[in-house]
Amino acid sequence: MVLFLLKIIFLAVTTLSNIVFRIIFTTAASLILLIQGLKVPGEAAKGGLEQVADLIKSCAEYLAEFAFEVLSSVASAVFDVVKEGVLGYVSATGSAIGGLMEQTRNSIDGLVKELVSEVLGGFSEMVSTIVADLWNNYKDAVGYHVEVTAPAPKKDEVLIKVEAASLNPVDWKLQKGMLRPILPSKFPFIPVSDVAGEVVEVGFGVKKFKPGDKVVAYLSLFSGGGLAEFAVAKENLTVPRPPEVSAAEAAGLPIAGLTAHQALTQSAGVKLDGSGPRKNLLITAASGGVGHYAVQLAKLGNTHVTATCGARNLDFVKGLGADEVLDYKTPDGAALKSPSGQKYDAVIHCATGTPFSAFEPNLSPTGKVIDVTPSFGSFMTFAVKKLTWSKKQLVPLFGVPKGENLDYLVQLVKEGKLKTVIDSKHPLSEAEEAWAKSIDGHATGKIIVEP
Repeated sequence: MVLFLLKIIFLAVTTLSNIVFRIIFTTAASLILLIQGLKVPGEAAKGGLEQVADLIKSCAEYLAEFAFEVLSSVASAVFDVVKEGVLGYVSATGSAIGGLMEQTRNSIDGLVKELVSEVLGGFSEMVSTIVADLWNNYKDAVGYHVEVTAPAPKKDEVLIKVEAASLNPVDWKLQKGMLRPILPSKFPFIPVSDVAGEVVEVGFGVKKFKPGDKVVAYLSLFSGGGLAEFAVAKENLTVPRPPEVSAAEAAGLPIAGLTAHQALTQSAGVKLDGSGPRKNLLITAASGGVGHYAVQLAKLGNTHVTATCGARNLDFVKGLGADEVLDYKTPDGAALKSPSGQKYDAVIHCATGTPFSAFEPNLSPTGKVIDVTPSFGSFMTFAVKKLTWSKKQLVPLFGVPKGENLDYLVQLVKEGKLKTVIDSKHPLSEAEEAWAKSIDGHATGKIIVEP
C-alpha cells in the first residue's frame, strides 16, 4: 500500500514540475517573439504576433494530450492502490474483487483514450504495416528497423509515401534527450520531420491535395514520423512539388530552409526581392544545412555576405555567392572580422559554442546576432541585453514553420535561384550511418535518407 501511495505522490510531483516548466518556457518564448514583433511596424509586427499564437497553440495542443495521458496514469495508479487495499483485507473474495477492479481500471483507461481520440482527432489506423526506424528510449539512436502499423490521416492531414527524408541536428538532439522537457518524445517514436513524396490518402476536410500529388512536407517535431515508408503531415504544412524539383532536393527544405528564411527575413530584416537598405551579414557554419541556404537566400537581397566554414569548403561557400569566406580555424576566422573591415548589421549564427562576446566587437552600432540553435546561455544574454537597453542584441530564433514560406522556397528551387546541396544519400536500412554523419557535424549541405 505504501509503495503505491508513493507512486501516486511521485507521479503528481513529476507531472506538476513538467507542466510548470512548459508553462515557463512557453511564456518566455512568447515574450521574446512578442518583443521582436512589436519592434517593427506593419506586416512584420503581425508576423511576430502570429509566431506567438502559433507557439502557444502548439504547446497547448501538446499539454492537452499530456494532461489526458497523466489522467490515465493517475487513474491506473489509484486503482492499483484500491485493489491492493481490498485484497489485503478480503482474502477469500480478493480474486473476484481484484478482477472487478482490473476491469474498472481498464474501462477508465479506455474512456480516457477515447476522449483523447475525440479531442485530438482520433487514432485511426490502416490495416497494413510499414518499415520504420523506431526509438524506444532516449539512449538508443536509430536502434530498430521494425514493422509498425501504418498511420492513417486524420482531419486536415495527408498520408505521404515517403520518397526522401532529410536529417537535421534537432532530430538527434531530441533522440539524446537534450531538448526535454521542452520537446519530449513519446516512445516508441519515429524520428525526422522533413519529407518529400507522393500523397496516397487524404483525411476529412483536405481540399488542396489528392492521391498521386507530389509534395514536400514539414512534420511536427512532437510527432516526427519521417524515417519510415509512410508518414502523415498536416495539410497546411504540405506544399506541391513540381516535377522540376526532385524528392531529395525538396526534402532538404522544411527545417533548414525555413530556418534560414525566417532568420533573414523576420529577424535580420532582409528583403529577398533586392529592395531595402544594404545590409552587411556574417553567416557562420555556411557549408552546413541552414548555412548553405542562408548564403543563397541572403544574396537574393541587397546584402554583402561574409561567411565562415572549414578550409575544405572555402571554394564551395564562395560558389554559393558569399562575398568573403573565412576559415574558422585560422586566427582571422576565429576573430570573425570581415576582410574588408565592414561591421555586421546581422549575424546568422548557425554554429554552436561561440559566445556573443566574440561577435560584439564586429557588430554595427545596432547589430544583432541571430542564434538559430539557441542555448540557455543565449536566453540569458538576450535578457541581459534587453534589461540594459543595449543596442547590440542577441536574438534567440524560434522556428515557426509556415506553408506559404515553404512553397516560396520550393518555387525558388524550381526557378534555379536556390539549390539543395546533398552531402550524401542513405537507404532507410542504413539510416544509422546517416545518423552518425549528422552527429559528427561536418556534412556539406543536407543528409538524405531514401526508403
